[in-house]
Amino acid sequence: MRLVRKRARLESTHTPVLPEEILAFVPASPRIIVDGTLGEAGHSKLFHAKYPEARIIGLDRDPEMLDRLRPTLGGATWIELHRKPYRLTPEVLAGRHADFILLDLGVSMFHFKGAKRGFSYQDELLDMRLDPDLPLTAADLLNRKTERELKLIFQEYGEERFAGRIARTIFEKRPVHSAQQLAALILAAVPGKGKSGIHPATRVFQALRIVVNRELEEIEGSIPHLAEVLAPNGRLAIISFHSLEDRCVKHGFRALGRERFKILTPKPTMAGEAEVSGNPASRSAKLRVIEKLADSDR
Repeated sequence: MRLVRKRARLESTHTPVLPEEILAFVPASPRIIVDGTLGEAGHSKLFHAKYPEARIIGLDRDPEMLDRLRPTLGGATWIELHRKPYRLTPEVLAGRHADFILLDLGVSMFHFKGAKRGFSYQDELLDMRLDPDLPLTAADLLNRKTERELKLIFQEYGEERFAGRIARTIFEKRPVHSAQQLAALILAAVPGKGKSGIHPATRVFQALRIVVNRELEEIEGSIPHLAEVLAPNGRLAIISFHSLEDRCVKHGFRALGRERFKILTPKPTMAGEAEVSGNPASRSAKLRVIEKLADSDR
């Protein structure tokens, strides 16, 4: 019974970010909407409420997320559930074209609070894989890379100013097997703990998660293919949560903007004060949208 109550609380606290802004960019009378990062299906439920005639195709590479949804959405006729990464959207569509595709990047609150895979500083495991079929865990990286390689990972993917200190501490104290142990090592290595207002381990955990899940490669490699499967006047919307993600999206959209696409957000759309007040997780969300031009609009 305790497990059931805990899971219910986790589900009830999920709030999709930028809901009004996302819906405002959906073309009129959409027939097919792709939610490429289904998660808790918050955005998909919004789409269904406003466009009940639309076919929604939900993809997620985390089987546990889909298992959590199947009791309520498994029999729904308005949505297809696929255990696939969003880069395989063209394969899932199988010749169909989407009127709207949404990617909500990053990880869900469930991963931080309930997955117990190393996303939280209190977890016993140090996995961080969103897809269990990926070859390396975060512990594998920490225990196999050289000190210099660790430093470069923390610098490049976490923008961590104390990357050298942290890498040296981990290298000297490893093997590292749990998120708790890793967080403690980072705390020991970082001077002036907590002065920046965020947990000292935040950037290192972000860097490991990005590398383990190949997140930036997924974004860069997917944007052109997702744009191609849009219907004429269809739109691709991507929500990012940190500068590295947003940079990938911005550059990917710019490259498309030189061809058959129009950038609808010269500057990213961000949450207003009211949303941030009610949902602090939306503070760092940045939404960028691009539209595939119809032949008559070129």
